[in-house]
Amino acid sequence: MAVEAALVTPMFILLVVGIIEFGMFFKDYLSVADAVRAGVRTASAEPRISTYAQDAADSVAAEGTAFNRGQVQELWVYKANTANQYPAGTSSFAGGCTTCVKFRWNGTRFAPTYSNWAAINQKACSYNPPDRIGVYLKTRHNAFTKFVFSSITIEESAVLRFEPMPQTQGCE
Repeated sequence: MAVEAALVTPMFILLVVGIIEFGMFFKDYLSVADAVRAGVRTASAEPRISTYAQDAADSVAAEGTAFNRGQVQELWVYKANTANQYPAGTSSFAGGCTTCVKFRWNGTRFAPTYSNWAAINQKACSYNPPDRIGVYLKTRHNAFTKFVFSSITIEESAVLRFEPMPQTQGCE
C-alpha cells in the first residue's frame, strides 16, 4: 500500500498543480478577451471623435483588472483590413501596424506611444462602408508555480465597424 501511494502521489500532485496553472491561465485569457472586446466596442461607437483611441485603451484597462496589466507587451487601436482582423495593409500582427495608435502601460493607465490615425481621417459615413477598427492586446501570463510552464503569451484581437454617422453630424 505504501509503495502504491509513493507512486501515485507525485502524479496526483502534478495533476492538481497542472489544473491550477491552466485554470489561472484561462482566467487571464478570458479577462484579456473581455477587455479587448470592451475596448473595440468603445472605439467603434466613437467615430471621428479625437479621444477614440484613449477611450478604447481606458476601457481595456477598466475591464482588464483580472490580468496583470504590467505584463502587457502591446496594445494597439488600429484600422483593420476589410477581409480579416489584421491591421490595414498586413496579413498578421507580426508586421506591426501603419494606421494605428499604440499604447504602453505606465503603472496607472495606458499612455499613447505612437499615433498616426487621426480621428478626422476615419470613414464613418452611413452611405459608404465605414472603416473597421480593431483592438489588439499582447500580454504575458506568468505561471504561479512554474512547475508545469514558466510563462505563456496571450494575444487577442477584436474588430468591429465604426457606427455610421449621419451626414448632418459632419460626415464627409
